[in-house]
Amino acid sequence: MCDPNYDLMCAAWMKSRWIMPVMLQLVIALHAHGATPSPVWAVDPAVPGADLPRAGASLFDLITADAQGRRQIPFPFERLIARVESAAGCSEPDPCTRSVLIPLGRSLQRVAAFPDFFAHPRVVSAVVAAGRGPSLLRDRIYLGYQDRTDLIEVISYNETLARFEFQLVKNYRADSTPQVVYAPRTVCIACHQNHGPIFSRQVWLETNANPLIATRLEQQHVDFHGVAARTTTDAANAIDDATDRANRLALVQRLWRDGCGDQPSGARCRTLALIAALQYGLTGERAYDSRSSEFQRDVVETLGRNARSRWPAGIAVPNPDIPNRDPLAFTQSNASISLANVSAQFEPLLPRQPLEIVGPSARELSDQLVRGLAQFWSDADVEALDRAIGYRDSKAVAAERSIEIPCSVESSGDRLRFVCVNKPASSSHVAAADAAELAGTVMRTGGSLDTVSVGDAEPIRHLRVDAVNHAQGESHSVLMTVHDGKRTARLPDGAAIRLISLQWTGPVSDKRFQAVATMAIRDDFTHVADRVEVPAGPVRSVWMAQMTARLRGEAAVTSQAVAPTAQTDELASQPLVAATLPFEAECGSCHHTAQRSPPNFLTGSARRVNASLTSCAPRILVRMAMHDVPAAQRAKTPMPPESTVLPGEVVVDSPSHPLAAARKSIEELLQREYGHVPTLDELLQHGYENLRACIAPEATGDPAIVNE
Repeated sequence: MCDPNYDLMCAAWMKSRWIMPVMLQLVIALHAHGATPSPVWAVDPAVPGADLPRAGASLFDLITADAQGRRQIPFPFERLIARVESAAGCSEPDPCTRSVLIPLGRSLQRVAAFPDFFAHPRVVSAVVAAGRGPSLLRDRIYLGYQDRTDLIEVISYNETLARFEFQLVKNYRADSTPQVVYAPRTVCIACHQNHGPIFSRQVWLETNANPLIATRLEQQHVDFHGVAARTTTDAANAIDDATDRANRLALVQRLWRDGCGDQPSGARCRTLALIAALQYGLTGERAYDSRSSEFQRDVVETLGRNARSRWPAGIAVPNPDIPNRDPLAFTQSNASISLANVSAQFEPLLPRQPLEIVGPSARELSDQLVRGLAQFWSDADVEALDRAIGYRDSKAVAAERSIEIPCSVESSGDRLRFVCVNKPASSSHVAAADAAELAGTVMRTGGSLDTVSVGDAEPIRHLRVDAVNHAQGESHSVLMTVHDGKRTARLPDGAAIRLISLQWTGPVSDKRFQAVATMAIRDDFTHVADRVEVPAGPVRSVWMAQMTARLRGEAAVTSQAVAPTAQTDELASQPLVAATLPFEAECGSCHHTAQRSPPNFLTGSARRVNASLTSCAPRILVRMAMHDVPAAQRAKTPMPPESTVLPGEVVVDSPSHPLAAARKSIEELLQREYGHVPTLDELLQHGYENLRACIAPEATGDPAIVNE
């Protein structure tokens, strides 16, 4: 590693990697001073962050290490997926991962399989469901495997830093020991502008959900690394949904941290938001006590006050969706390099508009926070919490209350349909707390509760009941035990619906009659709310297990996993080559790396750099010149990517500007080769993908083609 304190060239290099994005943000802020406020990104595509996490580790690190922190990555890929499934607590009949095949995609590995695209498709796998294991991996681990390069690209969540990490598994083959490194985030965030996973919008024509793609794959193999060549859209749809949910984790953490704030009111805001999220989870994500005075004061008002100060125009939620693309739309040749070309309108590098602007409505922000917090635990976690509440209640009986509600009942054979309403009126003796509604259907032994509400809370809908009928003379009753799957049926305030009885007097032959429903409610959630402890730092999925342990009087849950030592794929220390100096500030963070994709034409000895720049010159000029072309007419996306530069920064008058100097040096190379500076039309007459390889084989000693 070079030392930026003593080496000016090294300092410039480090600036290009880390400081430049921060400086861009400062310039943007100064430029916008006094102008109409703009929405603030939940995560900013211009600030990728450090490659290595300063704390914590990725979930991928934690599940691929033994108790001593030694890396254990199973091979082949099917065994690695099995390891992920095991960590998630999923079973083979009911897997939590979904996988698709993408022979002609838009990743950095898009040309790796040329010319055998359909013999070596890229496998994309994601954890799309939560199992019953110790780790919540749902929406938090994504793998992209290309067997031609022996490489897996990994995106997985770091709960300590509340961010997704980008990693590479290199040398992933049978005769080698895999090496895991953290990838250059500047490279990754250029496409992953949401700092997380991205995926195509429906109908996912790049994947093997496309029958034409599946047919060409089947001509090679019936399955690849355990993934069938032909599939339905279900797997792609599940991955798309997972990336959409993952995309909102950053928003939730932003609301948790900055929305609630650092003042004493911030702790109360987070506490009440957690209580509401527990209520939301315990009701099967139906409702929570959003109308209580405490929630309105400590969550809604606090978020509203901080939002008006921090985000007067709202929070921009990044877009994880890239356009659907049919790679077979323009050519039918299996072996053509044209298949790998990605035209500008389909490039993930294109800056994407926000998916939505959240806020500045305080009510909307509070709802986003509560519902988002509930995504940090699984159904199994909620069921364990529900059992812990019952365990505690068996030791100290919670208070109970009952509400009587007049009902209208319709009888049809052994089927009873009841509608019960008890609403207070200005002249009524009914207290607001006893206002209630019930509606449902019950038969001989069971039925359904369509809706139940108490007070002014949101109704709870679609619960199941077990029923027992009693009759003595003309007195009749139906005793109903209410269920919510494997959980206790609960109201938005967390209280349990212990049972409901329906009673009436009269002949059973009557088709319509009046009855009285008595609902017994057990207030067993109050002691849960009293034991909520706000975690320090970001929200983590382990918090729910810790909460459950406290309720049971057990030791707090702690992670036993030891993460391997994090490392980046750094270059060996070497002085910068003179030819690279015009490019370093704007291009170095992506093209002066140890990775061959994107092409590392700024890496290596003077001989290699000069040869690479000469070979790559036509492609570099095309990409730089695209900044001068109207967006709708571009054949390719411009470089540097628009998401990393300020408007107008690329078109500059000063020849000393780094981009201007870099472009001039490329034009001089082409002037010597062509006898003139070629025009875009001249360079693109046979298509961008048919320009010569960017990294010359004679410069690298490697005959592999690197085209993008």
